[in-house]
Amino acid sequence: MKRLLVLCSVLLAGPAQAGQEWELISVTRGPAWEVNEAKGTLKQNGKILEGVLKDRTDSKADYQIRIVLNGERAEATFRFISENDKGTKLTGIYKKAANPTKAHCPEQIQLMNSFQYIGLARDRCAP
Repeated sequence: MKRLLVLCSVLLAGPAQAGQEWELISVTRGPAWEVNEAKGTLKQNGKILEGVLKDRTDSKADYQIRIVLNGERAEATFRFISENDKGTKLTGIYKKAANPTKAHCPEQIQLMNSFQYIGLARDRCAP
């Protein structure tokens, strides 16, 4: 009976969706070039990768991103939370290492539109 209870608890809990640590660089062209770097956890649920990343130099700046992965294609909505904007749409590519190891499983996402480039990368695997 105890084994059955443990098995039911595991099945009801469902799969854990632990987030992965990602690094981001954003290059924007407005009146002047602006470069921002951020780091944070993005959680993946199916084809959706999303989360909030913290700016490395400005503790008040947060960036929210939601990426839809479709094979090697990626579509995203990116917004500066601190500026309360509605977000901007970007498209690009998604690459994952062909032969990842337990400790080294790099992934890259390159996104752009007419005025912004975003690069996201991670190199370490989840524990």
